[in-house]
Order: sequence, then C-alpha cells, then structure tokens
Amino acid sequence: MWYLKFKYKHSDCIYAPMLEKLNLHGDFYYLGNYTKNNYIYTTAMIHLIGKLEDIKKYIKYLDGNKKILNVEMYESIVFVLAKHKADLKLYEAGYSQQFIHPAPAYLSEEGFEIIEVASWDKKPLMDYIKIHKENKTTTYFEIIKFIEKKMDDIYVSRLLPKLSEKQREAVNLAYKKGYYEYPKKIDLGELAKLMSVSKSTFQEHLKRAEGKLIPRML
Repeated sequence: MWYLKFKYKHSDCIYAPMLEKLNLHGDFYYLGNYTKNNYIYTTAMIHLIGKLEDIKKYIKYLDGNKKILNVEMYESIVFVLAKHKADLKLYEAGYSQQFIHPAPAYLSEEGFEIIEVASWDKKPLMDYIKIHKENKTTTYFEIIKFIEKKMDDIYVSRLLPKLSEKQREAVNLAYKKGYYEYPKKIDLGELAKLMSVSKSTFQEHLKRAEGKLIPRML
C-alpha cells in the first residue's frame, strides 16, 4: 500500500487558523461525509489540547462560523458537521473513498495541518498532491513522507475517558513541557509550581489522569 504524510496550510481552512490564535492544538478525526445539492457535508471529531478557557473560546468561534452547521462538545472532545462547496477539488479529493486514513490529522499550534493518508494505488495520491499544489488557497505544502509500505500501524480512535478539569490540565501541562520525553525536560516539582499547587497534589492529578488514559491505549 502507498502511504503519504504531508504538512500544509490553506487560507480558507475552518479549523487550524483559530487554533493558532488561541495557542491550541489537537487531533482531527475524520468520521464521514455525504454530498447534497452541490455541497459536501463532513463530520469530524476534534480532540483539543490546551487551556479550558481557550477551548471554550474555540467552541464559541465554531458556533459562529457559517460553514459549521452543528457542534457538540464533550469536555475537550468536539464533534462538528461542516458544509463545503462541492466544486472544490481539494475537499472532493481529501474525502475520496479511495483513501484510508491510518491516523488522525494533527492540527498544530502553528496553524499547520499534518495529514496521513494511504491508498492501494500510487496514482490517487499523486493526483492529491497535485491538487494541493495547484489549489489557489494553499499557502504552504511540504511532503514529509511518500513511500510504499505495509500498513501495520493503523490507529483506531476511541473516545477518551472522562477527566476532571485538574486532571486534564495536569496531563496536558506534563506533555507540553516535556515530562514524558527521555530524558525528562521538567520534573514534578517544577510542573506543580506552574500549576500553582503542591507537588503531592499535582502528582495525584497526574496519576489519576494516567490511570484513566493508559488502559484505553493498550
């Protein structure tokens, strides 16, 4: 199977530019689409990562966007139904039934979309690259990887368990500041100071969050 990973920006994107403004990032899970009256309707789930107050601002932005028809929020998980013009080749190609999405798209804090897509044949992916490069609203496009390989690492999404506000804040802060990197870039005491709590309290929030998250990953 052929596998493509690329990074891009386009000026008419609904989701990424506002994430950049609010210093948020997250995973974008494509769930399905249908065409009606020359429009493409797409359903997606976004797992937002960042401060809760900024996430709420982002939800308010989505609610006010004319291209977003429905929004449902579950803590940091957002479900959206969006409407796109069907004559836009970019959307037609991106939601092609020829493609497999082995992992969610990543929406970065810098406003980039990092996409992974696979196909049995090379040509549809070549055509997809060409459409991106020729698209008038594309402002940045970079191929990260384009190879033929066995797809042995396809991600199947599951809803995250319910975390308290403090648990979510603790695990997001630990991840963002490099606590899970090797070697660690920060220790528990430093993280506790950033969250304005004691070391033992921060450790409790973090361990409770990890205890809920890790079983879902195994």
